[in-house]
Amino acid sequence: MYRSLGAVFLTLSLVLPGVASGAQKRDDWELLGRREVDFKVDRDRIDVGRSEGRFRQLRFTVKGGDIEMRDMVVTFGDGTTFSPNLRHHFDEKSSSRVIDLPGNRRVIKRVDFVYRSMSRRGGKATVSLYGR
Repeated sequence: MYRSLGAVFLTLSLVLPGVASGAQKRDDWELLGRREVDFKVDRDRIDVGRSEGRFRQLRFTVKGGDIEMRDMVVTFGDGTTFSPNLRHHFDEKSSSRVIDLPGNRRVIKRVDFVYRSMSRRGGKATVSLYGR
């Protein structure tokens, strides 16, 4: 009986670290770029470039101020574009939903976005773009 329990614990100790690291890799987001957005301007761009890799999902985070993201256009390495239906109010320290990109993993050249400040105090917020 003790040998069977020992075998079970040995098997679990070998299998569980692999399962945990696989789950961790699936949740890893890579920072693709940041833009400090001025509340006086209502459109901006994050250039990503070919060297960053290929991605199938994107998400944004906003820190330092409240903004409403009104539109977004993703330009891929081959020049094609994708405009997800994204109209989201970002409170300070919030993030967007996960945005699934069409097709297989894609090279992202740039992301253009249109936003509106929700703050009357002015200043700047930082928009960060992540991919996986």
